[in-house]
Amino acid sequence: MLYLSGFHVVETLIVDKPEIIINVYIASGKKDKRSKKIERLADLAKINIDFLDNRILDAFVKHNKHQGYVVHIKSQSFLSEKDFIPILLEPDNSRVLILDSVQDPRNLGACLRSALAFDFNSVIINRDGSAPINEHVYKTSVGAILKLNIFYVTNLSRSINSLKDIGFWVLGLDGNGEGSIFSEKFSSKTAVVLGSEGSGIRKLVKENCDYLIKIPISNKVESLNLSVAAGIIMYELKKQHIN
Repeated sequence: MLYLSGFHVVETLIVDKPEIIINVYIASGKKDKRSKKIERLADLAKINIDFLDNRILDAFVKHNKHQGYVVHIKSQSFLSEKDFIPILLEPDNSRVLILDSVQDPRNLGACLRSALAFDFNSVIINRDGSAPINEHVYKTSVGAILKLNIFYVTNLSRSINSLKDIGFWVLGLDGNGEGSIFSEKFSSKTAVVLGSEGSGIRKLVKENCDYLIKIPISNKVESLNLSVAAGIIMYELKKQHIN
């Protein structure tokens, strides 16, 4: 179970995933437009609301930046590799983002947000070595985590080969890649692999990619932030296959 906070997070969860909500909490004394909206939405979704002192909300989320809104949710169940075939054969899932050992929850959340923005409706994450799904991921993804097919897998190399078996071309984003994302013609069924913030894609995962590709950048900059790089390459694929 998890406590999440902030007006927009609470609002998004009530609208998109009311079934995972255990309870909503609002700071005592709040009677503005936002609190009334949360009350109205929760009432429509038949979700209980309790009004509590700010200090109690601080204790729930372990900080005081909750804006007076906290939601208690059940742990989400994510998909696994056994769910690949029926979901990834659907036409709407022709672009897949693969994240190899992303450590920063905010980077993970930002990648999920960009994935949804550019129609990468499925994201594969390795279970061991990746950032936990916590409040930072939910808040940074701005609700995207609730709308994506998220697969947690134990073996990314095996998952990549499963994707190849159903017709996906798998690209690894690497600073030493052979080609530029701006000069490549991408397949309509493409999976993009991005590695961790520090060391990039792990060696074995890299070896299982069909091709390594890079984002050309000025020599004045050593590298790009992971979520920025993810947004650039996903936008480029989206641009080539607007549907």
